[in-house]
Amino acid sequence: MGPVTAISTIFAKTFTYSGRASRSEYWWYMLFYFIVCLICACFDTFTLIALISAQGEQALSPALLLKMTSFYAYIMLALPFLSVSVRRLHDAGFSGFWLLAYLIPIGGLVLLVIHVLPSAQSATEYGTPASSKRKSHKGKTATEDAHKRAMQGYALLFDKDKTPTPEMHPARKAEVADYYRTRVLKSAPSA
Repeated sequence: MGPVTAISTIFAKTFTYSGRASRSEYWWYMLFYFIVCLICACFDTFTLIALISAQGEQALSPALLLKMTSFYAYIMLALPFLSVSVRRLHDAGFSGFWLLAYLIPIGGLVLLVIHVLPSAQSATEYGTPASSKRKSHKGKTATEDAHKRAMQGYALLFDKDKTPTPEMHPARKAEVADYYRTRVLKSAPSA
């Protein structure tokens, strides 16, 4: 899953706490989350430095938190983070209640390890893995002969407006005779 698809899927499933989220979906969102929060924190740092240099220490107040862009970024990105974390835990084969491990001192490290684990390959109570959905397509692989015939067909399409030269007629007749002999007569039933 690519970054744009992962991020748009996560925002579309902001309030969906059931199902599964693949590792790529989770980690693309975490990268997006980190970059947005880093940009907002840098912007807030420059704003805070400018306020302190202009107004001094009295610029620091509890109401200043509501003027910070990083505060709003954390709030807006928190719900999608919670839902994708729960779905990632489901994908690794764990209950969403493991997210409560953030409340204990080393819980973040434990959850980091769990989020890195590969997807459970079997169907669980949370659904089937995303990788098995993609692998369910069973198409025929193109053979070398089929590829060659397709390329010859394209060549004929590009050459259709050319006027045939006198050398092309015997070559084309020989090609048709060879095709007839090897493909048509070979497959015809004997009497």
